[in-house]
Amino acid sequence: MSETIVVRAERREARGSAAARRLRRAGRIPAIVYSEGRPGEPVWLNAHDFGLMLQHHRGEHMLVNLELEGVRRTVLLKEVQHHPLNSSVLHVDFYEVSMTRRIRVEVPLRLVGDPVGVTQQGGILDHLLRSVEIECLPGDIPEEITVDVSSLAVGHHLSVGDIRLDPARYRILTARDIA
Repeated sequence: MSETIVVRAERREARGSAAARRLRRAGRIPAIVYSEGRPGEPVWLNAHDFGLMLQHHRGEHMLVNLELEGVRRTVLLKEVQHHPLNSSVLHVDFYEVSMTRRIRVEVPLRLVGDPVGVTQQGGILDHLLRSVEIECLPGDIPEEITVDVSSLAVGHHLSVGDIRLDPARYRILTARDIA
């Protein structure tokens, strides 16, 4: 992780859909922090600040420092629920992680280069897979995985098995034969 992302949160007492709607109208996002061996802790976030933070990151599975009552905890941004019509953030789930235990996360793929099959042979690039599941330490989570497609000719494909990551740090869990 190249930068330290800090998200400030406040505890919330009121629960339920009516309380969540009141929070959203006040410019806040209901969220919950899960930890091993403890029940989920309901919190709220500033909607504007959280939205700005999300705009600067390609993936939504990232490691952040959650500041709650002056204490910073390392958490994984596990799920962000969006409104189906206007894409506003409805709810956020965080999961507290240990920096020494490997975790599974979905990481987006970014294709780079102009395929030979498109530029010289009149083909079309069909991008089937948008992300892969990997296992790594929380501090090693990449924002995205870059795949060079410039050598692809018409009728050829790349599969998950062609993705090259450092095997000492990453293990790809998505099936190797998926194009």
